[in-house]
Amino acid sequence: MNAYIHKYLINPLGALLAQGITPSRLALSLASGVTIGIFPIVGTTTAICTMAAIAFRMNLLVIQLGNWIVYPLQFALIVPFLILGEKLFGSTSNLSPAHVANLMRADIMLAVRTVSQMILHGALAWALCAPLVLLLSYAVILPLIRILHSRVTSGRPS
Repeated sequence: MNAYIHKYLINPLGALLAQGITPSRLALSLASGVTIGIFPIVGTTTAICTMAAIAFRMNLLVIQLGNWIVYPLQFALIVPFLILGEKLFGSTSNLSPAHVANLMRADIMLAVRTVSQMILHGALAWALCAPLVLLLSYAVILPLIRILHSRVTSGRPS
């Protein structure tokens, strides 16, 4: 596992630092990828990261790396974001598989509206949490990138 982390995380980040990317810019790109990567709508984060990288002139590969690192976390956080969105908006939707199946049998359009509303509320809950996630992940990642930068500039192996 250690060799895998060095090959696919440490060494590429070190190479970017050696090319002149500042530690703060690299940390911001990685933290942005982590933040966007937990967005509760599966299948959208790659496109969102690409748009953010272009809009804010961040390193596309690094923001995608942050996105891919937290991919398992995205699945773990979908339900908490849906629940938080439900609580924020006072919604009482029930997304249990049995309830959704019954709803789809009874009224497909109502089922689509109900599920869409829950997903939208979950996305809005993520949007409220995203600034804090970005700040916290940046605060954790920046010192680690600075350590890597000092190793790269001193010529020591990472």
